[in-house]
This record gives sequence, C-alpha cells and structure tokens, in this order.
Amino acid sequence: MNDDVVSEILLRLPSAAVLRSRAVCRAWRRIASSPAFAAAHARRRPLELIFQRHGPSGALESIPAAALDEPQRRCLDVEYPEESSWRGYNLIASCDGLLLFQRGRGGGTYYVCNPVTRQWTTVLPRPAGTFTLPCGFYVHGPTREHRLLCLTSDHQGSHYVYSLEAAQARRLGQALPVVGLLVDQPICSLNHRGKLHWLRHPRVIFSTENLMAAEDDDKYKILAFDTMSETFRRISRPPLRRRDGVAEFFLLEMDGMLAMADFLDGSMHLSVLEDYNDDNSWTRRLQVYLPAPLQHACWAVNADVEGAAGQDVILLGDSRTCWVGLYHVKQKRVLKKILLADNERRGIAPPTLVHALLFRDSLERHNFFHLHHSPQ
Repeated sequence: MNDDVVSEILLRLPSAAVLRSRAVCRAWRRIASSPAFAAAHARRRPLELIFQRHGPSGALESIPAAALDEPQRRCLDVEYPEESSWRGYNLIASCDGLLLFQRGRGGGTYYVCNPVTRQWTTVLPRPAGTFTLPCGFYVHGPTREHRLLCLTSDHQGSHYVYSLEAAQARRLGQALPVVGLLVDQPICSLNHRGKLHWLRHPRVIFSTENLMAAEDDDKYKILAFDTMSETFRRISRPPLRRRDGVAEFFLLEMDGMLAMADFLDGSMHLSVLEDYNDDNSWTRRLQVYLPAPLQHACWAVNADVEGAAGQDVILLGDSRTCWVGLYHVKQKRVLKKILLADNERRGIAPPTLVHALLFRDSLERHNFFHLHHSPQ
C-alpha cells in the first residue's frame, strides 16, 4: 500500500490504535508520527464530554457529546503522577487535546497532561508568596502557543499570561488585589471569536476608573479578554427576568453568535447577542420549561452535531445529579439523555460532578513536555 492509502486507514482509527500502529513498520511509524497526520487525525476525532469520577485523582471518563452513546463511553488512563500528600489532581480545564489539572487551591500547583500520550508537565511556578487563580486556558492564534491566563495576588493584583512553549510568564496589568480571590472561580470561560468570556470573574480595573467604579460596573456584566490584543472589555448581559429562586447562567455559542442560557426553577431562557459590538442587540431565542430529569440543568454547550440541523442542538447538564441530555432548540424537546454517574449509590466516595468540559483527542507533539520537568 502507498502512503496515501495507509494514511487514510490510520486516520479512521482511534488514537490508541494509531499509537500501536507505529510499531508495525518504519513506514507506518513515519506516517503516524508526522505533524500533518496528527493535525488531520485530531480534526476527525469526535468532541467528547469529559469528567472526573469521585473528585480529585478520580477516573477520567468521556463520552461523545453529539451522540451520548453509552457503548462509546470510555475511561482515559492518564496515569496520575505519584503524590506524597492528600491533595489529588483536580481536572479544571481542557484545550486543544490537553487537560489542565490543579493540586491544592489558590496556592496550589498546575499541571498539563495529554491523556492520549500520557505526558505530563508542570505549569510555570507562580511568583513567590502569591495566590494564583487560573482564568483561562487557550491557544494563541498567530503563534499557536498554549497559554494560561492567571490572576495573581502580588502587591498590586495582576493578570499574567503563562506560555507553555516559551516557558515564561508576562504581566499584563493591574487587577483587583486579593479581595474576592477566595470565592470566585473564573476558570469557566467561553472561547468565542478568539476571545475568552466569563460571567463570573474577579474585578478588573481599567486605567480610566477607580476601584469603586470597577466593582459597580462588573457586577452584572460579561468580561471578555481578547487573546490577540491582550485587552479586556465589558459586555452587558441580556435583560434578567424577575426571580424568586436561585438562577444559573452559562455562556455558549448559537449560530456563530455569543449566547447566554438563563436557568431558573426548571425553565431555560436562551438569548443571543446578534451584533457582537452592540451590547443592546441581545435577542431572546428560546423560553421553555425543561422536562425531568433535566429540569435542574445548570449548563449548556454546543454539542457539535453534524448536519444542517446540528446548530440547533445543544448539550444540557446538571452537574450535581450527573444527568446530561441533547436538546433541540427549535423542536423544544430532549433528543437523548443519559445518567453519567449515580451519586446516590456512591457509598463513602466523594460525589461525581459533571461540568461542561469538552475534549478532543490529539496526537500532536508538544516541545513543552520536554522543556519542563514532569511531576514525579
């Protein structure tokens, strides 16, 4: 068989099978190890919902987001590095086939892992004596660098950008000092148009305002970070409905537009920002009561369903009960649902929480796994 035929066959195989195929012969190893093949293979891999069973250092499981097909559910053997303390590895983010783990809170350490190749590396250490809060994990478009945006409680309060490839950190500018760091967890971000977006984030101070103005203006606004210009922007939220209960909000994309889901008392309102540069262009697309067992859903993400109707299907999830379902926005119905973990039968084990973390296998090689020391 010529190289093109072999490449086409290997592209159809799961990642683990491709890794094994490298041992067949030198020609197969050359094909399966090339950067072009790795990139093409990653594009064909399904987008999966990934979660960690029973808390830190628990088993990692994934399931195709577009199908929620139980037979395709799998366990990822990442081989957690040995640890000498009780603090386990807590999965907090996913980006470009890589997973970000945290050990400890605030003053903890961060690790990046490729679950396919089982490679690990530590993220650059934070400035001495500071508290660090991860805000976003992303790929910088022009350089293809993998970067981590963090808020660090140095003497001013600063945002830093950590580059894994460059093995260095840069300070971006002033943010709010340590106040609020212990309660806000902004790692839940949406990457839309090359910008990270948060509904909850510690206060950001712009150069033209004082601290009080920052607190008042930030409270009910979306914060956006342009990963190209490395500047922040505030975006007004859609009008909030009157509420007596506890509401949950979540950002996603709909038809290529920024969208926000508003969950309250078993109902969901879905709004889209029709003109990204106009805060007043929010339009409500959907207002519906969700059926059991998704009536307490608290997050929504794009399901990556193929076909023309795929853009109308979103993935809904309840982090606590672990119910997840595919929901058709125009038909206003649940297409499929699945219980990923039964917390009522867990015994003494910590509960499983299913968050909106999506992952796609990647065989791409990264030099930073050789630049930094892997945890022992």
